[in-house]
Amino acid sequence: MSIDTNAQVLLDDGEFFVQHNINYPATAGNGFLMRRRHASRLTPETVECVGGYDLRFDGKWHASISTPYDEQTDSDCRQLGGFDDRLAAMRALWAHRHEAATHTTRANAND
Repeated sequence: MSIDTNAQVLLDDGEFFVQHNINYPATAGNGFLMRRRHASRLTPETVECVGGYDLRFDGKWHASISTPYDEQTDSDCRQLGGFDDRLAAMRALWAHRHEAATHTTRANAND
């Protein structure tokens, strides 16, 4: 996956960044927690999605981060919660960004 240069980067620490989906206004839609990584022959992508937030039908903004796949729960993400506004969901996502499973940690979990 490459960086979408048309999308609005909302938070950025040099390794991780949060980007709102440009197909939606800030009052709706979703956004992504992305992690930069070095391109290589095996991983040509320069970024990977490791979490996100979205506005759901319950009217809450939900945030989650990636985890190694768990057969018991049949899931590869951890829910961080439902929040009353987008900024609260983004704060939770940002606070937990270093806990997100990356391409490397997911690959090691499958060994």
